[in-house]
Amino acid sequence: MIRNDNSPWENMEESSQRRVDSETEHNLFWITDLEGKYGFCLQSKNIFKDIKPPASLKGISVLKRNSNHKNGELFLVLNKKEDWQIFHTLCEDLISITHKYDNDESMISAVEVRLKRWQQLFRYERNIVLSLEAQMGLFSELLTLREILVPKVGIEQSIISWVGADFDKQDFLLANAIIEVKSYRTSKSPIVHISSLQQLYSDKEPLYLLTYGLTQVDNGLSIDILVNDIYELLENKSAEVRDIFDNRLIEYGFIPELIEKSLFKFTVDKRRVYYITDEFPKILPQSVSSQILTVKYAIDLLQCSEFEADIENIIIR
Repeated sequence: MIRNDNSPWENMEESSQRRVDSETEHNLFWITDLEGKYGFCLQSKNIFKDIKPPASLKGISVLKRNSNHKNGELFLVLNKKEDWQIFHTLCEDLISITHKYDNDESMISAVEVRLKRWQQLFRYERNIVLSLEAQMGLFSELLTLREILVPKVGIEQSIISWVGADFDKQDFLLANAIIEVKSYRTSKSPIVHISSLQQLYSDKEPLYLLTYGLTQVDNGLSIDILVNDIYELLENKSAEVRDIFDNRLIEYGFIPELIEKSLFKFTVDKRRVYYITDEFPKILPQSVSSQILTVKYAIDLLQCSEFEADIENIIIR
């Protein structure tokens, strides 16, 4: 999380307000309440048809109302001043959303969608630490989404097909193909770890295993770079699809607002895809006793060259 040591509420008296940005046409204010608690207010030039609070945020009071001045007001008030930095991050995020919309109705709607995401964020513990292995896994899936799927099926279908952090299922379920993504460190043997019986088994065909050999470097790509690239592709797409993408990231534990340490950067040394036939080395669910509940195993890719496929010609549509 990026820390900001400059509080916009500094030196503000109780029950006061200060305009956020004199350049924007929207009415956005830093506020303090009667007790001096820090807050944020968005005003709409029109009254709200629905005054139900859009989200419930831990440690933050949310109020949506219509004022006597024939306009709508959305208030966020922080309960504890010592939490002002994460609250400030939330407010700055909402402000960045407002800049994308000309009319107040669209702006408020977008802000409310964003608040629902923050509602999910606040369910998690702060100071999230993603291990190197976790980052490699998410990095590889995002790379697959951006470089393999988007050119073939478009950004919206690519997002919808992404299963996310359910490690008992394959990573991408498309209309005419299934893709499981694995990564390994290039400095070590090309061995991938299978974490369930279902990852390399499906009644549906074709099923592919896409693998990445990664090296950690200082000038490579990181998860946040790929995420920002995908957000740009989603710029003019529906809010529902963006919400799906946000939720998948959250399921993985990738919450930039709560991550303290810098993310690793990687370069891709090798990318190979394998067609999972009946002969491919794997453990089938029907071959395992029902008394065995979980199975994990490793595959040496050096011994799987006969199953390699051309990544440009794999069937996805």
